[in-house]
Amino acid sequence: MNWLIFTLAAYLAYALDTGTRMLLQYPAGHGVAPSFLLILAVYIGMLAPPRTVIWAFLVLGVLTDLVSPYATDGHTILGPAALGYLVGAYAILQLRGLVFRESVLALCVLSFAVGLFIHLTMLALLKLRGLAILTGEPMALAADDALVQAFLHLLYTAVTAAPVGYLLLRTTTIWSFPGKIRMDRYH
Repeated sequence: MNWLIFTLAAYLAYALDTGTRMLLQYPAGHGVAPSFLLILAVYIGMLAPPRTVIWAFLVLGVLTDLVSPYATDGHTILGPAALGYLVGAYAILQLRGLVFRESVLALCVLSFAVGLFIHLTMLALLKLRGLAILTGEPMALAADDALVQAFLHLLYTAVTAAPVGYLLLRTTTIWSFPGKIRMDRYH
């Protein structure tokens, strides 16, 4: 994979996540917004070799932590999204063999499915961190509200993955992913 292209795409996805969060929220002002970092991660996860997928997901997870609305005392918590993205990397490496890798529909479905793994891991880690037994002060994170928000966030991201995925799939040649698997080996 061309890491310069990855860096530019990650920067663009990060800028879109931070810059258009208020503009794309539904309902306006207090709703959910799509995650361009998740869409980029799933695109890379569909086409890159396993080691590259793990490192790319880790970097995108740290960027997601920087965008994440979870904070205590005004400080950003680094870690939950990064670890969630590592779980997501494992999930996509298991799931990508079940779909046609160069399909926009597959990108949409995998964005939702991998996002479920990521968000469940993030919420579990944040809930564990917020236990009063460990920290002395409970963190205000209602699990049911957070799960509903995550589900709506993933639906919105999956819908947004269609046009973004179309553009990403058109740029596959500049990413320099390794060659295609020859199917005649398996017959």
